[in-house]
Amino acid sequence: MSIRLAIFDLGGTIVDRYSLSPFLSLKHAFQKKGLNISNHLIYKDMGVDKHHHIELILKNEKVSKQWIQKYDKYPDMNSTMSVFDEFIRYQMDDGIKSIEILPETKTCINWLGNNSISTGVTTGFSRPIMNAIKEKLLDDDIHIDKYVSSTCLGKPGRPNPHMMREIINHLSISDPRRVIKIDDTVVGIQEGKNAGVITVGVAKWSVNMKMNDYEDDKNMSKEEYVERLKKSREILWSAKPDYVVDSLNELPKIIYHINNESYLV
Repeated sequence: MSIRLAIFDLGGTIVDRYSLSPFLSLKHAFQKKGLNISNHLIYKDMGVDKHHHIELILKNEKVSKQWIQKYDKYPDMNSTMSVFDEFIRYQMDDGIKSIEILPETKTCINWLGNNSISTGVTTGFSRPIMNAIKEKLLDDDIHIDKYVSSTCLGKPGRPNPHMMREIINHLSISDPRRVIKIDDTVVGIQEGKNAGVITVGVAKWSVNMKMNDYEDDKNMSKEEYVERLKKSREILWSAKPDYVVDSLNELPKIIYHINNESYLV
């Protein structure tokens, strides 16, 4: 047997260097509400669906205290929705403008197509943002067979495997070990593992690089960049994926290796 389907994350995996668009949009959304959230806290749960991500931030003890001081009440579901609405507004107006296709994406997706491997996307982006990114990819002649956002199914997002199973079932694949999940986050790797598929962490453009600005990589030493890349790989390995690579350029050799492993025979 051989790999028949590759499912990718979006931000930090095939688009959006270092997954900075949601990071910066979350910072902005909370600032508009009068709260200054630490970078560490925002990075902590990157990869989960954004509504839940905001809810987790608001449950943080320090953030809850800020909210109470500002609004004289404990943050509730309405509080989460007000931040989420501001996040979506900023993403659609400004965040989407900064999202670029990663350099390795087109060659990788074309290689998969040329080798009769279907492609899918699962993402924590909302459906409107996902569709806007899909249009950017299509404009660059990058075609992916099936997209699913965490807001599409009415079910819990990552690390639950619902989005994965939606794609696998849509493409009529019965054996999950013929599917590979590629993601730059721990929670995305956990999503793949929970779906029973082969998992690959990708480190170079990952949120785990902890960049705070699109120009950060140009303004740091080579030594610091190499150290951050090493740390990104270590974080991904902590989720126990089957493989970790620096970039999508390495995916063909990983798939070749998988296809020749005895456990797939």
